[in-house]
Amino acid sequence: MVFRGDLKLRSFSVMKKHMLSKIVSLTAAAAIVLSCFSINSFALDDDETVTDENFVEDFVEDEGSDEDVAEEEDTAIAGAFNDERDVTVPAKRIRLKSGSLKTLNLGESFQIKAVLNPLNSDDYITYRSYSPHIAQVTDDGIVTAVGTGVAKIQLKTSTGVKANVHVTVVSDGTEVDQKVSSISIVDENMMIRTGKTSNVEYILYPIGSRDTVTFSSNKPEVAKVSDKGIITGISDGSATITVKTAGGITAECYVTVYSGVYKGIDVSKWQDSIKWSKVKNSGIDFAMIRSSFGNADVDVKLAENVAGCEKYGISYGFYHYTYAKTVSEAKKEAKFMLKTIKNYSPEYPIVLDIEEAFYKKMTRKQVTDIIQAFVEEIENAGYYAMVYSYATFFNDYVDMSRMTPYDIWIACWGDKDRLDGSYDYHYGMWQYSSTGTVSGISGKVDLDYAYKDYASRIRKYGLNNL
Repeated sequence: MVFRGDLKLRSFSVMKKHMLSKIVSLTAAAAIVLSCFSINSFALDDDETVTDENFVEDFVEDEGSDEDVAEEEDTAIAGAFNDERDVTVPAKRIRLKSGSLKTLNLGESFQIKAVLNPLNSDDYITYRSYSPHIAQVTDDGIVTAVGTGVAKIQLKTSTGVKANVHVTVVSDGTEVDQKVSSISIVDENMMIRTGKTSNVEYILYPIGSRDTVTFSSNKPEVAKVSDKGIITGISDGSATITVKTAGGITAECYVTVYSGVYKGIDVSKWQDSIKWSKVKNSGIDFAMIRSSFGNADVDVKLAENVAGCEKYGISYGFYHYTYAKTVSEAKKEAKFMLKTIKNYSPEYPIVLDIEEAFYKKMTRKQVTDIIQAFVEEIENAGYYAMVYSYATFFNDYVDMSRMTPYDIWIACWGDKDRLDGSYDYHYGMWQYSSTGTVSGISGKVDLDYAYKDYASRIRKYGLNNL
């Protein structure tokens, strides 16, 4: 039996039992992804060039407490402006002082309160209701309930940082006696650092219905949950949190717990000859190496890059750039990749890189079928599979409800708040820059973070020829 991390890879029926059954609607996704570009960042044709975009040399997670932020004076409290104005200190995060969930009776109003980080930011916020027939919002963040149901209010800074408030509107208790028919979890894919906490936020349907709710974790040694729905990260791994009503209605969310962030790069012939000793000394933990592209082309630097990683103790994985237009072509490319890498034992995943422009003319089902066909070939051969693309591609062209069994490597260049505001689904790796500099590499190189100890997981289950 082949395994991915703590979960079974095959069969998918077992996998999906541990995964989410629902995925957040994609209808508004294109409108909220302004900063994650549909640019081929690491697998270019010979006549293409790399485009410089925003570059973050290092990502440092904010370890300051929410309480400290919330107690600051209102000098940084967000307000909305209809007029354009210059911003000298852009916001990197929106902190919701009033919370991300709110229940109102018809006719009631409340003021959204938010704080911008950094606190000296002169950025500003605009507000939008995605269901104005349920909840309307003014330019200064006052929300009024006008119809029963659930509405999403989106806050957005001038530089594209976003936060969402979900408003549930009930009709003065007239619907309270209805039995719960379903549960919707606001954030179905969570990432929590060990020792940190996060709340399970949920909505009961029909709107206004009430019931006793309990919480459980299938792996409390990884992520435990209190009787109030507070999740605590315990150790590296993945866990499923179940929300259950007294009437037996359930919903699940998927939690990834990580203790550290691993620094990586992805390389191909475009980086020419690399001095891997210097790369190692620069603090790089892993490298994703292009092995191949199409159904017959091997990267000319493949063997050289693998030899350098192995000599200096750098963990590595492989990616294949696809041009497959059908399921049969995807399988053919996957078999070609497997033949190309058969003599290697990578400690990181085997990745499908899908991003060609012609996929935008296909249906979501066609694109997803191609991805799944490729990945299944990789998994069936005993390798740990992963899918790479940029945020807008996943949002707009892939059925993400079918991607829950697979690890995702997401490309979105900028800071993490920008990524989290542009992409709503799970991921294990993040390509945060296409214009990085690393000692030992001449010119620019893609920079990545991994949030899982892939090397340990792959070795544990004997994947990738290990």
